[in-house]
Amino acid sequence: MHELRFDGQVAIVTGAGGGLGKAYAMLLARRGAKVLVNDLGGDFSGKGADARYAEASAEEIRAAGGTALASGESVASAAGAEAIVRQALEAWGRVDILVNNAGIVSSAGPLWNVTDEQWATDTGVAAGGTFYMCRAAWKHLWESNYGRIVNVASGSFFGMGSGVGYPAAKGAVWGITRGLASAAAAQKKNIRVNCIMPIAGSRMTVLMGEQIHALMERDFPPKAVAPVVALLAHAESPCNGEMFSVGGGGFARVFVGVSQGYRGTNKDLTIEEARAHVAEAMDVARYTIPCDSMDEAALYESDVPWDAFRAFIG
Repeated sequence: MHELRFDGQVAIVTGAGGGLGKAYAMLLARRGAKVLVNDLGGDFSGKGADARYAEASAEEIRAAGGTALASGESVASAAGAEAIVRQALEAWGRVDILVNNAGIVSSAGPLWNVTDEQWATDTGVAAGGTFYMCRAAWKHLWESNYGRIVNVASGSFFGMGSGVGYPAAKGAVWGITRGLASAAAAQKKNIRVNCIMPIAGSRMTVLMGEQIHALMERDFPPKAVAPVVALLAHAESPCNGEMFSVGGGGFARVFVGVSQGYRGTNKDLTIEEARAHVAEAMDVARYTIPCDSMDEAALYESDVPWDAFRAFIG
């Protein structure tokens, strides 16, 4: 089995001052990539800034014989994202890999207690940061006809108690992943965009108490997630537009499918008829995984030329 390496390639890893992001950056560097380590250095709720976090990670890579630079810019603004990509291009002349790991949690508890500021912070870093970073790098990747983007979502996408902001942001990350992957595939670009939902001990799990954090660190160490991220970031990345749950040494595909459902043609469908067919709509014994929104719409019987929609949007 040949070793997968990144010699000559340049990677940007956001939120890499510690935890998962640092694990990703360290592994990519060990396998030959030049790595721009980005981290604002704020706390888990997004407050404050300290460039020493990014610099410490970059120094650790250099001490181990790798090549790394540090960035303390914020991904939550267009200017910050553009500065991060520009720094990599000016230093090394290219960007091949982008790992969008930065994210924070600023809100919890009942929805009525979530402030506008908390909502903006939660969505601004994970969703906004992913958007800004992808946009800043996208033209370069497009013109060079090569790129690997690994976005970091979360299992909170399935629901997180009373939390809303963080799951919403991570759900948006999945939407960004699918949109960019579809765009690259449509133009036959050698750009692959995938997504992971990591399970690992982190600064956030510290909040759950010493015992739980210790168990998370033992059973779900950040280093167990990094190999899957590196595989998706490699030239031999096996897929595009996919999402994986990753943790504890294993990983599994996560997908959004559409059941066979009830595909009636009665345009005068009544509430009572809808109720009568709920079981068919809910049955997942047979399902489809659409490539895009037009694929999903085409599951209904119609004469609408969905390919025309695809061409118009693309």
